[in-house]
Amino acid sequence: MRFRGAALFLTLCSFLVASMPITSGASKFYSFTAEIWADNWFALYVNGKKVGEDSTPFATERSFNNDVITFKATYPLTVGILARDYTENASGLEYIGKPNQQVGDGGVIAQIRETSSGAVVGATNKSWKVFITNKAPLNSDCIKSLSPLSECRTSVVKVPTAWYSTSFKDTSWGNATEFTKEAVGVKDGYLTIDWSPSAKLVWSSDLKIDNTILLRGKIMTPKATAQSPIEFTLGSPDFVNGGILPIAHTCDGAGISPAISFKGVPSAAKSLAVIMDTIPGPLRPGEVDIGNHYYLTIYNIQPSVTLIPAGATNIGTLGKNFQGKKLGYTPPCSQGSGMKEYTITAFALTEPLNVEPNSATQDALLKAMEGKVIAKSTLAVKYQRP
Repeated sequence: MRFRGAALFLTLCSFLVASMPITSGASKFYSFTAEIWADNWFALYVNGKKVGEDSTPFATERSFNNDVITFKATYPLTVGILARDYTENASGLEYIGKPNQQVGDGGVIAQIRETSSGAVVGATNKSWKVFITNKAPLNSDCIKSLSPLSECRTSVVKVPTAWYSTSFKDTSWGNATEFTKEAVGVKDGYLTIDWSPSAKLVWSSDLKIDNTILLRGKIMTPKATAQSPIEFTLGSPDFVNGGILPIAHTCDGAGISPAISFKGVPSAAKSLAVIMDTIPGPLRPGEVDIGNHYYLTIYNIQPSVTLIPAGATNIGTLGKNFQGKKLGYTPPCSQGSGMKEYTITAFALTEPLNVEPNSATQDALLKAMEGKVIAKSTLAVKYQRP
């Protein structure tokens, strides 16, 4: 009797499993980078989760910094921003008791990039929804009051539950208002971000009286993201990755620089740089360790460049090589027998490098690139002297 019951149970389970709908698998997660500037403070939510907030405490006067927040999520992105203008207390005023006691003004701007490509996929604008939770002062006659906390009237509205979730209905909310840079009075951190034309400074309709607002926006899957993005790749028409360096590019041949090609340059890249180097073998008696031997440094290459021909000297800015005798390429001329390996690295950068050619050593370029690298790709090649 027990066996028959168990068999019936297994049969029922099999039926239920077979009846369940078949899904296509989990949604793909992407890596994103959010760039946000706020007067004065913000918290960022994506798809129902808090992913970051302003690194400067809210109580800091004159905080106009920007923050870069990275996170992983799936499309579509439901983005929520809690933005607060600085006020000393519930009166809605700042610099209380000082000659410049006043009503402050707010403002926030955000753009979100896919980290791999650098492409901006969404940004704040007037299509975003806004909800005001704090307004003060409601009476302008209290602005110069000696007791603003007791004389200024304030409106506080309860924050809607889970307002940042993907299922929250914001149809009753109003639309954000776009403001010019002059109206917001942007400064400091705003000026260091390369803002997309699609990114707008927004707030509710009143920059001064509305002190705390909630913003919601939705970012759909870009058409380009529906397909696999092209990876930033360095190559050469003269050899394959891991292959043999043609003799023409060594001291045993013509000694000209190898041809270099680029594919999948990120759209956010403002310049490219290339370094070719190797880790030298053990020092011989009397030799001094000078670090990696670098044979080629080129920087400030236009991101539209897809090929640097062999021996070319007119593309980008030529830097130094480890020999230090001239700018540009010096061919490998390794001593001793055996196969040597050389590495060529390409960097996609957020901006050109401000380095003088005669100072452009490998270390100087790497130092100048810090914080500017969007993507990089390497190419290995080998050579054995005859």
